[in-house]
This record gives sequence, structure tokens and C-alpha cells, in this order.
Amino acid sequence: MNIYSKSLYGWAVVVGAFVSHFLSYGTLVVAFGIFFPFMAESLGWGRGLLASATVLARATAALVGPFMGPWVDKYGPRIFVFLGAVSLAGGAGSLALVHSPWQLFAAYGVVLALGAVALGDLTADSTVSKWFVRRRARAIAFTTMGMSAAGIALPIPLAFLIVHFGWREAWIAVAVVIAVLGALAAPLMRRRPEDYGMIPDGAAGRQHEERTMPPMEVSLTRNEAVHTPAFWLLVASTNLAALAIFGVNLHLFSYITDQGISIGLAAAAITYLYLLQTLAKPLWSLIAERLAVRYCLTICYSGGALGIVILIGASSPVGLFAFATVYGLTRGAQSFVSSLAWSDYFGRDSQGAIRGILFPFKFVSGSGGPVLAGLLYDLQGDYTLAFSVFVLAFALGSFAALIARPPQSAPAALLD
Repeated sequence: MNIYSKSLYGWAVVVGAFVSHFLSYGTLVVAFGIFFPFMAESLGWGRGLLASATVLARATAALVGPFMGPWVDKYGPRIFVFLGAVSLAGGAGSLALVHSPWQLFAAYGVVLALGAVALGDLTADSTVSKWFVRRRARAIAFTTMGMSAAGIALPIPLAFLIVHFGWREAWIAVAVVIAVLGALAAPLMRRRPEDYGMIPDGAAGRQHEERTMPPMEVSLTRNEAVHTPAFWLLVASTNLAALAIFGVNLHLFSYITDQGISIGLAAAAITYLYLLQTLAKPLWSLIAERLAVRYCLTICYSGGALGIVILIGASSPVGLFAFATVYGLTRGAQSFVSSLAWSDYFGRDSQGAIRGILFPFKFVSGSGGPVLAGLLYDLQGDYTLAFSVFVLAFALGSFAALIARPPQSAPAALLD
């Protein structure tokens, strides 16, 4: 690796992290949401039962996340991305063989979930945060665009495959794509620039040049972070919002088709939504360079609440696309802005360890939203009450973000 390739290697890591997010979020959330109504009808299961597989998936993440986070800090992301792709592909292939609930729980709740944890923000975002300081907002924005890109790329092809070939065959196709893309992404991932004679933001190290870091960034250890009010306010904020986000993600396709809208138009609306979410991330990266990250979170979560209000009142394709516009341009930046908050508030050195202890909290929010919506649907026959709860969750998350001031030891430029 010569000095010029070194200066650009941080962006190669970003590309690998982009693919990692595409696979993790695309399979666990986007693809499963598309498969959801077809599997429920074919297998004769209630949506609450099918959604309950997400509880086990979140429990799996809650158990392994706190251990995996420090390992990523210590050993680097490459091995985790490779093994995560193997596990994710195995879980997708296993879902094609499901005939009973225990098989669903094993395939989705354990095998697929392990792969998603290894490929998700615990590995992708924590690694990118180590490679950038000045340009962190832009780098993480591009990285998290992998999630939105999955929402653009997957709904229409998956709907086509399911309708024309069957949902079991479509899961096999997903497994093949995961294996190929995972094999391409893993070699790009590297632990931190200092391991390669570099410093963050792409500056190549030379012995005869002064080795200075980008603007001061104070890194907190895991124990130091959990003793700050900002940590717990961010936990509350991001998990209240996640309750709504994961609930809507899983049930949105079902909600739309329940309104009598065709499968093709529903897939197109979700594709449009994720397109806007993709565009929102670079837009919000520019905003985040000028506006304190807690205000960005506040606006994003408020927009999520407004979007769901529009969705509940929508009775036509026009209302549906109005929801997608508001929700996509605001809530669509959440994954980027929340990840940036953890990096900016607590620094580079212990990102894996800090993010790892978040997984037990993610278990509650990530599983609670989908299951709550599924159970309320089974009880009431529609999603109105469930989505109303999600509006409240977004509103409370917005308030918690607003009052989450950075720790006093955070970089001075981030204090407001």
C-alpha cells in the first residue's frame, strides 16, 4: 500500500461498511418485511407469531453485543464481517426451509441475527468512526446509506421473485447475494489508521513529517461514558425512536397492502421512501457540520412522528407518498445522526465497547415495536392503535434528544 493509497484507504473502509450495512439491515429488516405477509399467509400463522421471531433476534443481539463490541475494538472488523456474512447467508437459506415456528425462531432469531450483529453498526460504524474525525459526519452518512440503499434495491425485485417463483425460492436468492457481497466487503475492513502508519481523515504518516492529530477529540472509556447523563439520555432517545422505527419497518408493507393498494404500488412506495432516506443522509451530514447533533436528532424524530400521523390519515396513494416524503427526509437520517452522536459524544477509542452495551436496550425497543404492532393488529384487525403508540414514542425520543447535552469532556467544537 503506497502513500497515496494510504491517504484514501479510509474511504475503502467506508465502502466495506456500506456493504456491511446493506446486508445486515437489508436482510433482517427490509427483506423480512417484504416476506412477512406472504410467509404469514402461506404458513397459516398470525402476524403476532411471525413478528415474535424478532424478539429472539433482539435477545440474541443483546447477549452477544456486549462481548463482540470490545473484540471489534481489539481485533478489528474483518473477521467479524466475514463470519457475519456466512451466518447471515445461512440464516436466509434456512428460512427457505421453514415449516414450523421453532425453525423460524432458529433461522431468523439466532442464525440470521448473529450475522446481522456482526455486520451492523457495532462493526461498521464503530470502525468508520476510528478512521475519521473532521470528516466523520460525511463518512458515517455514506456508511449508513447502505441501509437506505437496501430499501431501494430490494422491495421490487423481492416482490417480483416472491410473486413469480415463491417466497422460499426468493430466500435462496437472498442467501446467494449475501455470500457474494460479504466476500467482497470483508477484505476492505481494517481496524484503525494508526495500525497502518496513518492518522484519521486520510492523512498518510511519514517519518520526516510532523505527526499531528486532527482537532482535539477526547475519548471516553466504556465506564466513563456510562457515568455521564448524556449516555442515558441518548439511550432513552434512540430506543424510544427505535421502538417506532422497527415497528413501522416490519409492518409498513403489510399496512399499505391492507389499505387495498396493490403489491406493485406498495413496493414502489417503499422504494421511494428509501430513496429519500438515502438522499437525506448526505443532506443531514452537511446540516450536522453546522448544527449540534442533539438538535438534528430532535428534528429527525419529530419528523418521524409527523410522518406516521400523515400515514394514519392517508386513504389514497397521494397520502401514502406524502407520508413517504416527510418520513424519508427526516426519520431517514436517524441511523446516521444517532451513530454520529455516539461517536462525537464519546470519541474513537472505545466505540465498539460503548455500542456493545447498548444491545440489551436495543432488545427491548427492537423487539417491542414489531411484536406490539403484530399483537395489536391481531386483536383489533388494523394498525391504527399501534401506529398511534409509535407517534408518542417518537415524540418522547425527540424530547430526550433535545436535553441530551454532550459530556463536558467532549470536543469543544461540539458543545453548544
